[in-house]
Amino acid sequence: MAYRVCAGDGATPKGLGITLYENTIEFIRKLIADNGLVPGDRLPSEVEIAAMAGVSLMTVRRAMAELVAVGALQRIQGRGTFIRSNRIQTESTMIGGLKQTLALQGVSLATTLISLEEDKADAERSKKLSIPLGTGVWKIVRLRRFDDVPAVREVAYVPRILAPDLDTLFSPATESLYEVLSKFYGLSESLEEQTLVARRASPAEAADLRLGAGDFVIEVTGVSVTASGAAFDSFEMVFVPHMFAFRLRTTPTADPVEFSNLTD
Repeated sequence: MAYRVCAGDGATPKGLGITLYENTIEFIRKLIADNGLVPGDRLPSEVEIAAMAGVSLMTVRRAMAELVAVGALQRIQGRGTFIRSNRIQTESTMIGGLKQTLALQGVSLATTLISLEEDKADAERSKKLSIPLGTGVWKIVRLRRFDDVPAVREVAYVPRILAPDLDTLFSPATESLYEVLSKFYGLSESLEEQTLVARRASPAEAADLRLGAGDFVIEVTGVSVTASGAAFDSFEMVFVPHMFAFRLRTTPTADPVEFSNLTD
């Protein structure tokens, strides 16, 4: 694609206090506007932009990093830099699976099952699920894509004693995990306790979500609990930050829920 750059549109500072880096940001914004680029379109490479703007590659990289940080652009490893689409609205505090908690507004959702395997409850899982250390659990790792762009990596831990043949019944192509747990095992969510933090992606998360080394993610961790107080799912959802806007609802503080103890 040939990009239009008007004469005099270089990134040379235009006034006192306007740095080359700041002017390069404006140059990129004008490049987007002048060429009618829309969300999902790919930008020229950093080398091409440096040549167009008449600045160093280092200056372009700093300007691009700033535009990525504020959510205007999105870098996809191995593909380039794109105009970021509008953020997906999600209410993480709503009860239910990810499909039910997202207002997709026309964005297609696809789920890939990375792995479903037996594991043993470590100290963290033992505490969250109120099960003895070393109890058998199913570890389910899934990748969610929106418009074919990796957006969420989700890991769920389900006590094996509650869903003994989950590995033969669960297929993300046909039903959600919550649908299978409710339909075949009577495990319906009544309460969800969540924690939301910003942290750097692990190597596995960065690879699956096509992020750069050291990029930040939003992690939502929690426990799903039945009406009787049985904890049946400990989950970790890792979101690509600039793709989402989180809406949180609050309710009056309830009494703590006592989780049922389980033995394998």
